[in-house]
Formats: sequence, structure tokens, C-alpha cells
Amino acid sequence: MGKQSRREELLDAALAECVENGYAATGVKEITARAAVSHGTFYNYFDNRRELLDVLVTREVEGYLDVLRRAAFSPHPVTEDELRTQMQSVTADLLGLAMNRIDVSAFLSMNVAGVDKETLRSHLRHFHDLSGLASEVLANAAAEGLIDESISLEFAGQAWISAILAVVIPAVADDQDVGDVDEVARIVTRVLLDGVPAPTA
Repeated sequence: MGKQSRREELLDAALAECVENGYAATGVKEITARAAVSHGTFYNYFDNRRELLDVLVTREVEGYLDVLRRAAFSPHPVTEDELRTQMQSVTADLLGLAMNRIDVSAFLSMNVAGVDKETLRSHLRHFHDLSGLASEVLANAAAEGLIDESISLEFAGQAWISAILAVVIPAVADDQDVGDVDEVARIVTRVLLDGVPAPTA
């Protein structure tokens, strides 16, 4: 087995342990037992479990970043309908990633940030990276005149990611399905582009 495969096995074992028991209760002993490797093997890949946690979280966030990178580097939407379709698709993909592995999402969003000050800072960096890419997607639309130039694209990107988190966090906290992801993505996109509709009399 290659080094990369063994490293991924350790990360997978750590993730499974952390999801089941929380980071505080997950030690090197538990990780190596689940991965069926010797204690010493762990240290061929990681200095300690805290380093492993950083690598693990970065790996898990990468899937979300990839969704936004693909959108940022895809052809620019040139009509409002194309922008709406792109935003709905990206939102649905991000929600799908979160909801398809709700136990992992719960660990990442509710357990990791509380480990120590550095994991909290890392959490904020990941949010910044995600919202920065969301801003790039919106900048493509702005370049085509689809977004008012007076709008802060940085703020708009943060609002987009925050809106997605506003759906995910309550769902993972209560272990509930959000329902039809495509419909939720449509609603999130509509709110972001059109605002909250006024209540009817």
C-alpha cells in the first residue's frame, strides 16, 4: 500500500472516530485501532493528533472549495436567468455535500471550532476562502453587468455562504433533512437576488 493510501486510511479512521465520539475522546490509540495499523505507523504521517485534525478538516473543506472553483472558472453568465441558474446549481451542490454526510457536517460545523483558538481561526479562514470564491463567482456576473456595481461583492459572497450555513447548521444540530435540496437552493438564490418578499395581507 502506498504512503498516500495509508495516510488517507488514517484520516478516514480519525474522521469516523471523531464523528462517533468527538475529537476530545479520539486519541491516537483509537485512530490506529480503527485503521488496523501500529501506533508507530501514525507517527510516520503525523506529528500528533492535533496536526491530523488540521489536515483532516482541510481535506473535508476542499470538496466545498472545488464546487466554488468550478463555478468561478466556468463561462460567465451573461443573462439574469443564467446567473440564477448558476447560483442555484452551486447552492444545491454545496447543500448536497453537507446533507449527504450530515454526521461529518455536524462534526465540522459544531465540534471542530471549539477544540482550541487555532481551530477557531482555521474555521474563520475556511469561511473566508469559501466566501472569497463565492465573491469571484459574483464578480463574473458583475463583469457582465448583471450585478449592481455599488454592491460590495465581498459582502455578497459572505452573505451567500452565510445563507447556506443558515440552512445547514440547524439541520445538523437537530439531525434533520432539509427536504428538497434543489427547492431550498432555489429559495436561497431568490432571497439573495431578489430579497425577502413582503408579507401578503
